[in-house]
Amino acid sequence: MKTVLARQDFQDALSAMATLTGARTTKPILGCVRLEAKDSTLELGATDGEAGLRLRSSALAVDQAGEAVVPAERLLSIVRELADVEIALETDERVCSLRGEGRTFRIYVASAADFPPLPTFEDEPDLVVEGGQLRQMIGRTVYAAARETSRYAINGVLWEKRGKRLFLVATDGRRLARTGGPLRKSGAGDFEAIVPAKALGVFEKVFLPPRDGGEWTVDVKFMPNQVLLRSGERLLSTVLVEGHFPKYQDVIPQSNDKRAWAPRDELLGAVRQAALLTAEDSRAVRLSFDRRQLVITSQSPEQGDARIELPIRYEGEPLEIGFNPAFLADALRAVDCDEICFEMQESFRPGVLCGEDKNEFLYVVMPVSLSS
Repeated sequence: MKTVLARQDFQDALSAMATLTGARTTKPILGCVRLEAKDSTLELGATDGEAGLRLRSSALAVDQAGEAVVPAERLLSIVRELADVEIALETDERVCSLRGEGRTFRIYVASAADFPPLPTFEDEPDLVVEGGQLRQMIGRTVYAAARETSRYAINGVLWEKRGKRLFLVATDGRRLARTGGPLRKSGAGDFEAIVPAKALGVFEKVFLPPRDGGEWTVDVKFMPNQVLLRSGERLLSTVLVEGHFPKYQDVIPQSNDKRAWAPRDELLGAVRQAALLTAEDSRAVRLSFDRRQLVITSQSPEQGDARIELPIRYEGEPLEIGFNPAFLADALRAVDCDEICFEMQESFRPGVLCGEDKNEFLYVVMPVSLSS
């Protein structure tokens, strides 16, 4: 393989691959990136064994078509250090050579036959979603998915297709985030599938709006054990999470009789400030609601205490309730409305954060006990 590449484009493509190859693995081949030059493009591929990523990058010239499997971290490190606008890349069965002005690097390659195959997107999509909307929906939910739990099904985000709308739901057992939005196109009936949170994190990093500001859509194809997401020249594939997602509808409170409205940015700032003085062994802030204001207090026996007052609109009897400030901050960062609504019932029952439309964003969070 012989090709000439624009260094910055090649670096951007390798950085996208690093979202998968950077993970620790006992299989060295999973730390590699597959390069294939043909026509006027360079196709890159990477996988961590569960998720796979393919993308195409333009080549300035392809003098000889071919493929090679190269250690990704080493290759990216070299490309980052080169100052050249263009770099020449050449491979044979043993080495990958990179040449800039007065610089040559040779990296030993792996066997292309050992690299796991990556799926292709050939059929019509089941769903077509506006790209910015899907990124927003993932951002509103993925943080609430469980990490390293024995209840494997909640390590992912539930994709729930209902009619012409798509809902995403995530929970770790202590909080639940749900968001929804319209579909551009739907070629499938209603269904549910659990997509790994890690793969959706890769989507957030790698799938970006077109540089020319043009229309951005994402094609989605579900299969019995995996899902494919395609946008432009980028294709992400991942196995689906096995198991049954909890009946999340059962944990969404339906009879909250106390409601508070506050500016999102100011509430987020107040929660973050109060969190600065919380105990290491029990992260908790106290929220005291009355008709005219919200008072957020925190205390750390060894460091001090904090009190933040925030004007709000409030309906209902006064209430004191405790929450993990990190859980509140996660949701407040994820939602982009100007004003947030906080719904509650009693100090020992879960609270609900939402915007104007609960179908667009809803967040359920369990309270924590407060010492007197």
